[in-house]
Amino acid sequence: MDPFSITVGVLGITKFAISSINELRGVINGPTEAKEVVQDITLNLGAIQRPLAALENIKISESVIYATAKEDLTKTGVVEGVNNCGNACANFTSKLKKWTKHSSSTKLSLRDRLIIGVWKKEEIYTLRRQVQSCQTIVHFAVGSAQLLVQLRSERVSRNVREELKEQLRTLEHTIQEHVDVTKRQQYEAQKRKEDLEEDTGDDDDGNGSHALRVLALKEIEKQSCLLEADQVSSAVAFSQLLSGSTDQVISNVITSDDSESLVALPASVVGKVNQRIRNVTTQGKSVAIVGVFDGNIDMRNYFKE
Repeated sequence: MDPFSITVGVLGITKFAISSINELRGVINGPTEAKEVVQDITLNLGAIQRPLAALENIKISESVIYATAKEDLTKTGVVEGVNNCGNACANFTSKLKKWTKHSSSTKLSLRDRLIIGVWKKEEIYTLRRQVQSCQTIVHFAVGSAQLLVQLRSERVSRNVREELKEQLRTLEHTIQEHVDVTKRQQYEAQKRKEDLEEDTGDDDDGNGSHALRVLALKEIEKQSCLLEADQVSSAVAFSQLLSGSTDQVISNVITSDDSESLVALPASVVGKVNQRIRNVTTQGKSVAIVGVFDGNIDMRNYFKE
């Protein structure tokens, strides 16, 4: 049977999202001075596409591992993240063309510079935040999927498995650091919002400060929501990696003489676990519980004196 592969279409990532990301990259490579303002957005857009392309190169021979990997990816929110980012890119592309319509192919006009540098500053920052969050979600989701698919395979040697686990621990540490950073960023966003709300100034000064403050507050609220969603997705990816680090190799278990054995772990503790259990034998009215068990089984019955 041909191996399975996880395509973006199978996951539910739309062609519109991918094409919108591509189009924005092209548009940003327009006026030189505008490109300098949003160059980092272009880099992060590329960092979204590369892992998605790498994902499709993963070949999975076992249907169970394929189904689990697909489910794990869906739970991280990567589909919603990329599709929402694609919609935001399409919207921003339209706006950026409008904002730079008075500029040449090499230089921003004074009017367009004012629009991008002042009036649309926070809106550009919101897109930057969304693209960064999407890039992070894709990186963590695809990275964890690549590691877990290999770890769940019985064909992986012991040495390779240990190397994969080390990579898994490194990714866990990276995710933890990222969550800490986003928490600080969310605190900073909240502080900026509070400062803007307190600094009412002179709403009738005629220079548009009140309008700018209203726009900024609206965008900061969006940025805070994006940071919160980022933390949730990262936490899901982290929990999936923890499940992959739980590994059991058990073989040649014999239960006899009307006895009971527990060759298993409770689901409430491990969630998911990579188990390779072989040759469990029961003799003489004995019983063996094998695998991951639910709450209907009381572990205390197996540890009575």
